[in-house]
Amino acid sequence: MHKIKKILVLAMLAVFVFSLAACGGGQSQQPSSSEGSQSSSGETSGEKTLRVAMLVSGPVNDGGWNQSAYEGLKLIERELGAEIAFTEKVQQADQANIMRDYARKGYDLIIGHGFEYSDTLLQIAEEFPDTKFVGVGTKVTAPNLAALQFNVGELGHLVGIVVSQVTKSNKIGIVAGMDTPTGKAEFDNIIEVTKKINPKAEVVTAYTNSWEDVPKAKEAALAQIASGVDVIVANGDACNLGVIQAAKEKGIQVVGWTGDQHDLAPDNVLTSAVQRVDKMMLIAAQELKNGTFEGKIYNLGLKDGVQYMGTYNDKVPEELRQQVEKEAQGIIDGTVQIKTGF
Repeated sequence: MHKIKKILVLAMLAVFVFSLAACGGGQSQQPSSSEGSQSSSGETSGEKTLRVAMLVSGPVNDGGWNQSAYEGLKLIERELGAEIAFTEKVQQADQANIMRDYARKGYDLIIGHGFEYSDTLLQIAEEFPDTKFVGVGTKVTAPNLAALQFNVGELGHLVGIVVSQVTKSNKIGIVAGMDTPTGKAEFDNIIEVTKKINPKAEVVTAYTNSWEDVPKAKEAALAQIASGVDVIVANGDACNLGVIQAAKEKGIQVVGWTGDQHDLAPDNVLTSAVQRVDKMMLIAAQELKNGTFEGKIYNLGLKDGVQYMGTYNDKVPEELRQQVEKEAQGIIDGTVQIKTGF
């Protein structure tokens, strides 16, 4: 009797183990990347779930460009019930393999976040004609590849209005990450409007050649401050933190970029040139979901609510704020003409 019970127990245990194995206990595989990747999913009732994947070159918690893209991906998940995945800190050499992996896994939309994805997007879009691709800040297009662009120059023009009138030393600095076409176009507008409003002012530029080297950005900012700069425009993603640290230590003013960075140092951040990558990405995903996606350049700006000037601190007088607001409205309605694009 004891032997029979033992056999029954062993049999039940075997069935239990087999059923566990049948249910599956393995983790879902992610696209290969030396820096890792993550995914999550949403549900939509009665229709196919949109699947969206994204590649970013830096960390998604950088407080700037890459974080804004991650927020866009999460907005797509919330608003459209999409299944999402992303790979951060993508190296140039890994771009193609990661995109191919997402395409083979059946993602409907693959986003390359930044100008540096241009060549890879063209290549992989041709390899996977049934998949849609988007480049944020790029200019390349194909039947299944669209480019999302901010109206470059709009924010540079408005920032120039602010910094040219706030500086007391007439020395304005720009500390940027990489020397990119979009960045240069913004800086050219800052310089142009500064010369018009304050001919005595000088604008100097420094590049850290990194979007993440906070100490190097701080060092560049301190060098500018030592030369007499009292207002710095920070356009370096995570590097902006280094510029803001230097500004706090030396008691000067900073203009942030991409995110509204006022809360990082309310006494030192004059304002921010806010770029809502999240809203821009949602527009592209909605186009795909609606069946109206086109392989073209989508130019979006002040009039679309995807970029604007952020929170001001008390160093920016009300009269100057109103001047900026009036100029922004003029750009929107076409009464103010500026150089845009890159």
